[in-house]
Amino acid sequence: MIQRTLLLIFGLVTLGLCAAPNPAKALTLSQNPNFTDMDFENLIKQGQFSEKFVAEGRIGDLGGLATYELSINNDIQQGGLPVEQQQYTWVNNQPVDFSLEYTGNSVKYVVGGQTLSSNAFNGLVSDIFIRTFASRNSTVSLSNLVLNGTSIGALDSSSLGIASDVDYLRVSDISTPFVLTGQTKLFWSGTTPPRNSQLAYQFKVGGSSKTSVPEPGTIGAIALIAVAGLGYSRKKQAA
Repeated sequence: MIQRTLLLIFGLVTLGLCAAPNPAKALTLSQNPNFTDMDFENLIKQGQFSEKFVAEGRIGDLGGLATYELSINNDIQQGGLPVEQQQYTWVNNQPVDFSLEYTGNSVKYVVGGQTLSSNAFNGLVSDIFIRTFASRNSTVSLSNLVLNGTSIGALDSSSLGIASDVDYLRVSDISTPFVLTGQTKLFWSGTTPPRNSQLAYQFKVGGSSKTSVPEPGTIGAIALIAVAGLGYSRKKQAA
């Protein structure tokens, strides 16, 4: 009888927790100036991050057939190959609006009025690694970044001489679906920009290995209700 009563109590508690609205989690932003492409690849190798897709903007080969300027790529473990791509004519030092939308089963990536879309990806995601890369006296900047209505700041990379610069911003605890908006601006000195991804930005979308646990308040509530139920059952049995 006691076991049956406890099962009923736990069932009611579980039902109540499922029915109660969950408060939205705050986004977590992390940026390490020493974080490199190798560090990102190590996260994948160690199983701490699983890439789902990448939306990219870059200086390609300016109308050739080898590398395009805009693309949606599959994950790096599958080769990072594009599933959708378009040519785009960047104007030196001109800000361009962009948006990236993921519904859980489709991706829409808009840059300067040009739209790429794909239904090749599905499932939940939890993290976005935003990457900027510049070389040969150039600069790439992402500004006015807003994710699901929350401002997440800006990110940029700037190169002096032949040195290159790479920067990462990690956004964790995101929800699905999401919409990321902002502006991008590519600058290069001289008349010829650095081509073939030497001036680029990426949005690397996927999931982390972090596991969620019940909040302490939730655990305490379950325990108190269970104890109260046990006491009530014993009292009833003794009566």
